Amino acid sequence: MSFLSSITQFLPSFDRLRGQPQPAAPFTTPTYEDVCRARALLKALHLPTELVLDILDYASYWPTYTLKSSFDRIQATAPRAALCLEVGVFNNPTVNSIRASGERFKIRAVQFDIISNDQGWVSSNNLAHTYDTYSWLEVSILRNETNRSIHIPDLGLMDPLVCNPLGFHRHMAGRGCFLVSRPEDAFQGPQDGEGDLAWYLQGNRVTASRQRYHVVWAEDGSGGNSEGAGTGKGFLQALTDGDRILVWARAKYPGWECIVKRLTVTVCYGF
Repeated sequence: MSFLSSITQFLPSFDRLRGQPQPAAPFTTPTYEDVCRARALLKALHLPTELVLDILDYASYWPTYTLKSSFDRIQATAPRAALCLEVGVFNNPTVNSIRASGERFKIRAVQFDIISNDQGWVSSNNLAHTYDTYSWLEVSILRNETNRSIHIPDLGLMDPLVCNPLGFHRHMAGRGCFLVSRPEDAFQGPQDGEGDLAWYLQGNRVTASRQRYHVVWAEDGSGGNSEGAGTGKGFLQALTDGDRILVWARAKYPGWECIVKRLTVTVCYGF
């Protein structure tokens, strides 16, 4: 396809110029190949490479990898955590496509879309409909120091003392794997006494019915996150090649529950 024929897709149609309504084009997430084509179009305008990359970054025009949960419902009841999703952020088809080209990349943002709720009641009415909760989701980074593949054990078959990030970390240490520590000042909410092995992702609104939450942890700190969300401070900076991320459902005290209906994680890659 020539540059002229490609660029016409960005120009208004004759019907649009006449004021006739046009059907909205469906949005599709760009692939790595789409990003390469967009770069070529911009470079054909004799723009410097740095400006081309800045334009695409400003537009958040990045290849992504999305992983969705396959469960109908997952429930964490104190003190046992529930592992909702394991994401290979450096081992997936999108990354493989980029690696095949020999291009270097970095993670620009990680997006979390959650449908969840707590147990639906609380003994203190002062907490109702607030985010002063003991039901939440959090995220850990799992790092493998060996050349062997990682097998995540079935937490439901393990001792309850193992079934939280700290216990999981101790269990996996003997296999050459560990959970990465978060920055000291990234502590949030009910994580006191939990160790520093997970970033607070999203608290459930107390006693509310099922809620939708959208959380973005971006390289530049932007995101427009849901109320009650964690900041993800230092999370992207802590990720290194080979890491996997684990999303946990958590409940701290007896009577509290974290019920997750759906979870989607989208990783955005930039250059």
